[in-house]
Amino acid sequence: MLSKPFTDLQQWINYFAEQATPILAHTHVEMRGFHARIDEIGLHEITGLIRHDPLLTLNILRYQEEHRHTRQTTDVTTIDRVLLMIGVVGFFRLFGSLPCLETQSDAQKIMIYGAHRTCARSYLASLIAEMFSNYRRDIEPKEVITAALLHDTAEILLWLASPRQMMMIQETLRSNPSMRSQDVQIKILGCKINHIQQGLVEKWHLPRTLLHLIDDHYADEPRVKIVHLAASIARHLEKGWDNPYFWQDVHECALLFNIEPYLVYQQIRDVALTAARNWGWYEEQPAAALLIR
Repeated sequence: MLSKPFTDLQQWINYFAEQATPILAHTHVEMRGFHARIDEIGLHEITGLIRHDPLLTLNILRYQEEHRHTRQTTDVTTIDRVLLMIGVVGFFRLFGSLPCLETQSDAQKIMIYGAHRTCARSYLASLIAEMFSNYRRDIEPKEVITAALLHDTAEILLWLASPRQMMMIQETLRSNPSMRSQDVQIKILGCKINHIQQGLVEKWHLPRTLLHLIDDHYADEPRVKIVHLAASIARHLEKGWDNPYFWQDVHECALLFNIEPYLVYQQIRDVALTAARNWGWYEEQPAAALLIR
């Protein structure tokens, strides 16, 4: 955690680029359980585990790019392809001892709360993106899923590094609902969170396809739009199913897929209920819990 927060885009990028990225404690517990029966599990089960934790996903993609073979001419853009290259034993050897964010010496409740909440939202976004991608019969749905899972990675890292600034952003927006989120970010962080995200993806030399899919500037392209809408829906559902911005998202999806809004709503509701079954991973109230309101 930073003792003195930064107020400049390049400072944030340089700092995060050099930091080790921890993973969720629940991920660690699941990994230990998997390792205990290593002879019984396959890559599919491990991929499902990784899917829950955007920080572990980031660690794996960073490792892949850092150890990229000079003769490798194409990007590896999905987790299952990385696992095919390193194998089950290699996965546990390389990532089995990563630190947990909850047990770091400077961990605070506010930091853990913000990181957990954003990780849960990212997981929900990945499930929504998968549903939309399958609906469009996307050629590479796993790329879209990974992009949605990583869409808010910079926000998670900011909660770990400077939770007070992140709380200031939340409080400012709560007190001034007419203010634009990006304007508040610039005022408090010195830059937009999305710009930190883009800078880190470039700094880590992550696949260009992922860089493109998480860049909201290309949101008019169908695959980018799916990632953008999935992340937006997951974010807006944090404030409830009656959130007018959520319903704007629903109508935008209805136009994109040429189906009735109520069908979009039903599909999102079903996905949210699926995500809620994994609430213990993040120890945060799932979006589906707000349906009873």
